[in-house]
Amino acid sequence: MEWTKEWPTKNGLYWFYGYRYGKISCGTPNEPELGLMSVRKIANGILYTLDGQIIFKNEPEEAHFKPVELPLPYPEI
Repeated sequence: MEWTKEWPTKNGLYWFYGYRYGKISCGTPNEPELGLMSVRKIANGILYTLDGQIIFKNEPEEAHFKPVELPLPYPEI
């Protein structure tokens, strides 16, 4: 699957690539980051966590997402 700018809505793990705290933070230019994002549906919406920290849709800039492809939990015999 290709990268998309659409925020994920299904439970799972996704790659995140973009500016986590915006392109400029405290007057200093930032570099884009690659991170592991977890998506979970909760009672009042969707919970996004990026590398263990809650993330809100209005924080990052130029965010791109891609589902993480996990291997089978055991080898085929």
